[in-house]
Amino acid sequence: MGQINVNSGAGGPVREDGSATAAAGINMLTMVIVLAVVIALAVVAYGAFAGGWFGTGTTSSGTNTNVTTQQSQGAAPRTSAAAPAASR
Repeated sequence: MGQINVNSGAGGPVREDGSATAAAGINMLTMVIVLAVVIALAVVAYGAFAGGWFGTGTTSSGTNTNVTTQQSQGAAPRTSAAAPAASR
């Protein structure tokens, strides 16, 4: 039986200087950031279309919201019927 020796192309042993580990870490960080952006966009899209965050939709319970404002001091209050004439 014969012996088979496999040598690298440079003729010497391969030295690991940590660049492959650094590249793997950068790639993983990039994928985490991309995944976070995609999830954030999905949440905003869901809120915009299904949740009614933007626009004048109804609330989730379907109730109406009434907003009252105060009139200024100089304005006379509005009445729904005309006041009766004063008798002498």
